[in-house]
Amino acid sequence: MDIKQLRIFLNVAETGSFSDAAKRLNVTQPALSRQIRLLEEDSGSPLFIRTGRGVRLSEAGEKMLPRARLLIEEMERLRMDMTAFAGELHGRVRLGLPPSVGSVLAGPVVERFHRDYPNVKLRVTQLLSGALQESLLNGRLDIGILFEGNVSPALRSQPLWSERLFFITTPHERWQGVEMIDYADCLSHPFILPGPKHGLREVLEQATRKIDKCLNVVVEAESLAVQMELVCRGLGCTILSFEACKNHIDAGRLIAIPIVNPDIERVCSLVWSRDYSLTRATHEMADVITEIAGVMFSSTPKVT
Repeated sequence: MDIKQLRIFLNVAETGSFSDAAKRLNVTQPALSRQIRLLEEDSGSPLFIRTGRGVRLSEAGEKMLPRARLLIEEMERLRMDMTAFAGELHGRVRLGLPPSVGSVLAGPVVERFHRDYPNVKLRVTQLLSGALQESLLNGRLDIGILFEGNVSPALRSQPLWSERLFFITTPHERWQGVEMIDYADCLSHPFILPGPKHGLREVLEQATRKIDKCLNVVVEAESLAVQMELVCRGLGCTILSFEACKNHIDAGRLIAIPIVNPDIERVCSLVWSRDYSLTRATHEMADVITEIAGVMFSSTPKVT
């Protein structure tokens, strides 16, 4: 088996169709089928099962898929790193950011990186932390930012900054003069929060269990924009960093009350897969993120 055959295998697996994969790769279907047949002969097992709608992976194909993807990714990283030694930095970086971080950090990071490395193709994806972590683990993203406490052991992490979380609600008269709120008192209010796979939800669930209470989640919103809109409409409260809500707070639609007993904080970390080595371009992106985060957030933890 060779890299060309593995590329064809991955494209067939992704499209579920020999004809669609052939069109994507700009080859004839008989040529593609021949390469798959050779790969199956080398592996000693059929890799696809034919169905009325195309093909699906066999048990052997399912086993081959992650390892084939890993090999292709490594070859691509090697090619980009070798190209970089010949002159200006080229390649691509696929960056994933959770919405609350992306709204603050994406602009300055992308602007700086694009200025310094104009020949690197950059793709920025905004995902809730559960989906972001999955994309890092399966190689669809090269690097991202997640919240500590919800990071898989299969990912490497480097702390960037810590942020305090606030009780976020509408500026109702009942909150006039309230300078802080106990976490236990927060829990008597209805919440609009992301689902259980989100890092924020895990932080809050852990803090809630410690005081033997429960979160009253009336709406699970898998979008920061939707979450903010529902809170602005008075349909519930939420807990977020000040920066994530700053535009709404400045406009007078929301207020942020510090939470005490205990203070609720989360650590934002730069993360990448242990299974995929970082390209030179991705290393440069990590340096840009670390530098900008250090300037923007004064409570950056010390990295050892």
